[in-house]
Amino acid sequence: MELVAAYVHDRALRRERRYRDPLDPLRISDEHLLRYYRFPRCEILRLCEELDPFLRRRTRRSHAVPTHTQVLVALRFYASGTFQSVIGDSCGLTQASVSRIINSVTWILCEKARREIKMPSTAAERLKTVEDFAKVSNFPRVMGAIDCTHVSIKAPVIDEHLYVNRKRYHSLNVQVVCNADGLITNYNPKYPGSTHDAFIWANSFLRQRFEAGAFGDYFLLGDNGYPCEPYIMTPVINPSTPAEGRYNRTHTRTRVIIEQTFGILKSRFRCLHQSGGTLQYSPAKCSKIISACLLLHNYCVKRRIPAPHEVVENDGDMGIQVQEQRIAGQVTGHAIRNELIRMRFS
Repeated sequence: MELVAAYVHDRALRRERRYRDPLDPLRISDEHLLRYYRFPRCEILRLCEELDPFLRRRTRRSHAVPTHTQVLVALRFYASGTFQSVIGDSCGLTQASVSRIINSVTWILCEKARREIKMPSTAAERLKTVEDFAKVSNFPRVMGAIDCTHVSIKAPVIDEHLYVNRKRYHSLNVQVVCNADGLITNYNPKYPGSTHDAFIWANSFLRQRFEAGAFGDYFLLGDNGYPCEPYIMTPVINPSTPAEGRYNRTHTRTRVIIEQTFGILKSRFRCLHQSGGTLQYSPAKCSKIISACLLLHNYCVKRRIPAPHEVVENDGDMGIQVQEQRIAGQVTGHAIRNELIRMRFS
């Protein structure tokens, strides 16, 4: 009997550890969720259901952090860019636990972004994309607007100088293509901040696809940081005719969509904007965080989730203008642009 009593007493003293979860989306208002997590309750629950097979912890040692808490912790980080210890204090988790959660959720979203973010693949999808752009300012044959934006990161240990951009801070230069609705259809988040926009484009798989004829006679709209090519139309430098002026104005009104997209993206996910601080991770991990935010931005666009009231300005680098070059004996972007101006803007 004494042994039994001692055993019961010992069990009573060694209480099982339980994680008391203060983050329950069913008990938090939509207004609060939108403000601090960027998604309403229904979309957070949908995201939890989608990620649960990958995030559910299988352990018998203690009660695991539930999926919805992991999703909310990651969303709070993306939305604010604040320190992991601050997020942990708000939900009763250690900094180490918050770090593991952000790593897990980011990796899953990054892998989903690789599969889900893609250029229009069918003839019907491409035609709709072109028609949507034409509704903006009647610019024809536009498959997307392209530009790069800088995301501030801490100084890397390896090749630190390569990450210093023209504004003298460390960053990744992220190439993005969007459609007329601001939906991101292509991205490349891996180049250091000193890399020129034109170099990223020249070495991109997307350019190879255009060269191979995957998108027919459609093209992208870019600024003068890009070369004028058959598959990327840029403004005319120093326009000399009324038609060239009309072309430039229409080009600007259409291409501004990518600038607006960057502003909304960085307003939703302040970890990508300098107002949210600098991403304190290696360039490889920062690339994954950027990819995760791009995917979440697309979810917001598709489900018409309103953008934050205060939209920040894009803190990217305007870059250096690419010298226009004409290649003899080839059908160049200049010839296509000149024909476009003659046919549509004269």
